[in-house]
Amino acid sequence: MAIPNNDFLGFTLAHKDVAAPMSFDLPTATACLEEVGVLRFEPKQPPKASLVLSAGIHGNETAPIEMVNGLVKELLSGAIDLQVRLLVILGHPEAMVAQKRFLDVNLNRLFCGAWQKYSGMEVPRAQVLERAVQAFFEGHQQGGKFHYDLHTAIRGSQYERFVVHPFPAERSYSAEQFGFYAAAGIDAVLLSHQPTTTFSYHSYARHGAEAATVELGKVRPFGENDFSGLMKIQTALQCLLQTGEVKQETPEKVKVFEVVDALVKDAEDYELAIDADVNNFTSFAAGFELARSSNSCYLIKATGDAIVFPNTNLPVGQRAGLVVRPIALPDFSS
Repeated sequence: MAIPNNDFLGFTLAHKDVAAPMSFDLPTATACLEEVGVLRFEPKQPPKASLVLSAGIHGNETAPIEMVNGLVKELLSGAIDLQVRLLVILGHPEAMVAQKRFLDVNLNRLFCGAWQKYSGMEVPRAQVLERAVQAFFEGHQQGGKFHYDLHTAIRGSQYERFVVHPFPAERSYSAEQFGFYAAAGIDAVLLSHQPTTTFSYHSYARHGAEAATVELGKVRPFGENDFSGLMKIQTALQCLLQTGEVKQETPEKVKVFEVVDALVKDAEDYELAIDADVNNFTSFAAGFELARSSNSCYLIKATGDAIVFPNTNLPVGQRAGLVVRPIALPDFSS
């Protein structure tokens, strides 16, 4: 059995409740449907790397879902001579059908075992995806290990395409990865300041992969995406699939930010002093009152500090945004 019209997305949404495992032969690889929305490719010759490519962890972030589906169509049609082990994940089919970010709880906060603290329909899905990634990376043979988790943001951004790089802990930043970001048309990299429970961090921390959350523009409905700004990342991913190598351009092309503060909603009357549609990476002057509640007041510490991921429509105690600051490229020699 094959996937009709090589349309993995259409097949997944039509079988979002259950999909019988199936495998089929391709010119340069074998493919195996392991779970709903989880498709593994194994090249017929020794692989040069292992890559997890995920999209749709939030169901309404459609541009990367459609882009990944296009790459899968090329693979299934034999148009790409696959040289890497590949695990393609369409993260949250139920939310895709509902055209929602999530249904019960944010799936991208449930990894690294965090699902144990929650209830909701996303909890078993997080477990399925953790098991799939673990089994995949346990089969790694040689070359690099990578996981790019593709998203789009709720709002616009001063830097349309940006990466959230996992907190490195004892690891060093990779010059090769920053060169890849530049080659993929990424405008900015935000360096995480602490461990998280996101999907990309799970692969980075638990499986030693080079990984990142990749934001590719703004949320739009299926069929309404403009892919002209995604040509460089699509080409970079095709190159990785066909060569096992990450394309390179000078890392200096990428703007780098560090986290200065995490804003936490500490009362029901917590407010941000910004428009509801303000862009990510909008900057402010020192002393600007960015947030206020009956319990606190936050003033911008240095001119040029900016806001990323602002959101107060959430429970007390959760993050309402990040304050970030531009910095020089990391030291890749350490």
